[in-house]
Formats: sequence, C-alpha cells, structure tokens
Amino acid sequence: MTAASFRPLPAPKADFIGLEGKVHLATGGEPPLLVKHREAFEVFARDKAKGYDGYWTHWKVDDEVRAQVARLMRLDAGDIALLGNASDAIMAVVSGFDWQAGDKVVVPELDYASGRYAFASLKRRGVEVVLVPARGWVLSEDDLLAACDAATRLVYVSQVNALTGQHVDLEKLSAGLDGKRAALMVDASHAFGAVPLRGDLCDFLVTACYKFALGIHEGILGWNRRRQPDFAPEGAGWSSATPGPSAADYVMKPDARRFEYGNAGHLGAYLLRESLAYLESFGIDRIAAHVRVLAERLIDGLNALGLEVMTPSGETRHAGNVCFLCRDPEAVMRRAAAEDILVWADNGRVRVSVHLFTPPEDVERFLERLPVFLR
Repeated sequence: MTAASFRPLPAPKADFIGLEGKVHLATGGEPPLLVKHREAFEVFARDKAKGYDGYWTHWKVDDEVRAQVARLMRLDAGDIALLGNASDAIMAVVSGFDWQAGDKVVVPELDYASGRYAFASLKRRGVEVVLVPARGWVLSEDDLLAACDAATRLVYVSQVNALTGQHVDLEKLSAGLDGKRAALMVDASHAFGAVPLRGDLCDFLVTACYKFALGIHEGILGWNRRRQPDFAPEGAGWSSATPGPSAADYVMKPDARRFEYGNAGHLGAYLLRESLAYLESFGIDRIAAHVRVLAERLIDGLNALGLEVMTPSGETRHAGNVCFLCRDPEAVMRRAAAEDILVWADNGRVRVSVHLFTPPEDVERFLERLPVFLR
C-alpha cells in the first residue's frame, strides 16, 4: 500500500466495542474488540453450521491468518504455528532442545514469568538459568550478550518488556549472537500490532494475540526454518504429523504445523484475521510512529510530575507501554477508572498503554488528572 492509501490515525473509537466516552490506556493488559469482530463471529458460526465443508473452511481461514502473521513477522507462512497461548509456544520450543547437564539459558531478570518459569523447569535436568539484571530499570543488550558463553544454548528476551515497557535492540542482539551456538527466542506479545516485528532476526518468535494485535487469548509461534531447519518439538498429535509405516509410527509435518498437536483455535483465527487486516489498513510503521510519539509525551509528563518512570526515553527504546512507580498503583487505577480512564496496575507499578485509537487529548487528559489520582 502507498502512504496515501493508508487510513488516517488515530483510528476512530467508533470502530471498537465499548470505547464510547472512555480514555482507554490499558491495551497492554486487555484491548477492546473491534465492531467488525461481531460479523467475524457470525461468519465463523455460519461456517460451523455447514458440517464437513464448514470444518475445512475453518482450516482455510487458519492458513489465511498464517500468511498475514508471516507478513508481519517477516517469515514464511509455513513458519507460523497457531497455538493456545504464548506460554504454549515457549514450552514447544523448550521441548525441542536436547538439553544436557551444564547447558545454559540466558534470560533478563525482569522478563515476564512465562519465560523465566519455563526455563526454571529445566533445572532438574542440570540446566543453568542465567538471569541478567537490569541497570536501574533498563536492560543492557551488551550485558545480555556478555552473559553468553560456549555453554549457552538459548537466549530469551521480550521485544517489549511487560514490566518496564523497554523495547530492546533486536538487531544488536541478533548480530551479537551470529555464529555462536546460542539460539535467540523473542517474545513479541507487547510488540505485535504496535511496532514492526523481526522474526527474520530470531530463531523463534512467540507472541500472545490479545494485546496490541487486538485478538483474543491465543498464541503464535514463529519458527524461522532458515535458521533452525531441523528443529522439532518433543511431542506429536494427529494434526502435527501424517501416518508412518505402521499404526505406531508417524511422520512429522515439514512446516510449523508440527507444533499444532490438535485443532487450532478456529474462532480466534476468524477474529485475528479481521484484527490484522484492520491494523494493516493503517500500516504498522505508521502505528509505531503514532504510539511512540504519544508514549514519549507520557514519559515527559510523568517526569515533570516527579514520578519514577521505568520506561526509557527515546522513541526506539519503547513502544506503546509506559510504566511508572507510585505508592499505591491499584488505588490510582481505581480512581482513574471512576472517571472512565483505564490504565493497568500490577507488579507494584502503573502501566499506561497507547495504541492506534489513542488521540493526543486522551494522553493529556490522563496527565492532567493524574495528580488527583495520586493523592
């Protein structure tokens, strides 16, 4: 699409269910659904009522979504698996390594629990989990790379940190690991739909669908087959394989469907198809520019109020989430909600998220009212 053919930003709030009269700054936790999702559900329901033919239509929609996701991840459609959630995708990757005692996994200390817990489960096999601390609230890519050695099998990092909002430099990390034994797995749950993804720089890219991608609670695994051509999960199911020479044998599918042990989440695919088409109608690069300008304004406004801002400044260092510390985050969230301003409070901080439907005046409204919410 040309620049002139993209829809203008911000997106109309009328395109979403339930945004009337609200300042919605909570997409990092839960986004609103699109009005078009109602028709997407109806299409799914009508197809489901068609029996056999409708069932196979579900799989055709899944394939359409694989192609959409692949385009956004800079991967091939055959690299995309539709899974139950991002944690399932992480464990699918973990299961495919032949772990040996003495192997290492390198993980940021402040990264989300889905990754940290998955790797902690490997300790019983003698695998060492190396936690890399942040400097203040900011992870140094140099520190992450310096923690790797000849025993490192895997480096895991979130493209956008769920706790702090930091956006890491994937190009630097990928280049730093080039030629080394360690594979790179990136969790893009807080990036997907807000900023460009770089599955081409990773061995594995996992993501949730229910945040900035405007989907529901399902997950995606991007397996970069060019970098990891022989990778396979430990398990198998009727959907991930084809019959082998006997009833007790199977042949694993050649593409990422080998990670889909059973039915994909067909309803979720119908909804995500609509979500991704909607996002692409505005342009991901243009959405990224929009949210980064608004996030930078939030950082400036929070600093002006004397708050401890966890999110680094500089438009390439964050995406749509801005996080700050305060004495009682939940009280701030509740007071804001009483005025129809939605933010997210957990883990001892407040997270404020801007997306394509956020106009500048919503950011200004929040900053104007925040001193009252902090009392």
